[in-house]
Amino acid sequence: MSFENPTRLRIGMHGNFNGRDYRLIGRVVLGVTDAGETYYWNEFNLQARDGTGATLVHETTERGEEWRLFTMFDPEYPITAADAATKRLGDMINLTGVDVHVTLRDTSRVYRIEGEAPEGVELGDQAHYFNAEAGNIMQVVSWTGDEVECYNGVNLSAGVVMSAFNLPYSAGDRLGLSKAFSSLTGAPAERYNSGVKFALQAVCVLGLFFLIFGRSFSCSTSYEASPAKKTYVGKPPLTLRASGRLKDKNYRITGYALVETSEVGSVYQRHEYQVTDDFGKTDLLLCGLRAGDTNWMLFTTLAPFLPPPARECAAKKLGDIANVDGVVGTIRALFLSQSRQPAGQTDLDWQNGNLVFGYLAQSVSQTLLVRWNNRSITFRSGETVSGPEVLSAFTTHP
Repeated sequence: MSFENPTRLRIGMHGNFNGRDYRLIGRVVLGVTDAGETYYWNEFNLQARDGTGATLVHETTERGEEWRLFTMFDPEYPITAADAATKRLGDMINLTGVDVHVTLRDTSRVYRIEGEAPEGVELGDQAHYFNAEAGNIMQVVSWTGDEVECYNGVNLSAGVVMSAFNLPYSAGDRLGLSKAFSSLTGAPAERYNSGVKFALQAVCVLGLFFLIFGRSFSCSTSYEASPAKKTYVGKPPLTLRASGRLKDKNYRITGYALVETSEVGSVYQRHEYQVTDDFGKTDLLLCGLRAGDTNWMLFTTLAPFLPPPARECAAKKLGDIANVDGVVGTIRALFLSQSRQPAGQTDLDWQNGNLVFGYLAQSVSQTLLVRWNNRSITFRSGETVSGPEVLSAFTTHP
């Protein structure tokens, strides 16, 4: 067995995955032995300027070469090495609020290291691991002794990898595991649609809403369509420049918009506030996430390593699983929103009359809010805050 690098990647190269630059600092050859035969693969150690890392895995299989990208995450429901050792094929595990099932269990060994390996990895090391999957969710749990590490994974095509490292590739290289990931290299023309194309898609989506959902929107003339129930809100309960302390952080209200949201069968309004902390970081404070909801939600912005493109988000349906940077939830609502009466200085897409599509996904303890239009896409993770807590927190300052 030759442990030479079977790819065109070399130590010192830089790869750009979704706008973030990574330097390839090392390569590790690992293998597993089954029935006396050892199967090998390569793991490329990537490091960003801020010190965060990622692992790019290359395997040669009967289906050809396969690429996967893994990033470490802290599970919402931690697992110990002792618990991990009890898992068998088919067992269910829940690390992020969504059930996944063990699809592979094995023990790997390090056979060669070129350049810098991830911290703690040495030649000859052995590690136990299992893979767990559900839909588009891919997770790996690895443990050595009492130390456990959890990773989120995503399949990449060879074309994506070669493009990320600015290497030439042929048309055949494009036949990777998932053409859907072709926009992960961050090319604006791939990730977001043009304004005209987005407008046409918006018309199509709105048309489908009326054609598909329920008797009220039926194309049959046998029924009379009933109007969607509309819920209005009163005056904004908070004012610009009000300041207060919420969830152990000092905030100042720096922006506001009245947002009107349409779901199948209902239209409702809510107040949205941009709140800025002492370090200039902005979060989103909403009053009433769904129609008739009186609770508030505080959303922090997610910056996923490999964010799903807008077209992938637009393909989601109710009941699908969404996974953004390890925040996993079941999609409970699909909507179209329009901003009205924007005020203040914000970095949010709150232009008057602006339309955005979106979905809400719910896990055990978090709410995932994803919104997009032809210009941008945002990912936020939120938690519920009681109305009295919000109202008592903020006082108006001149």
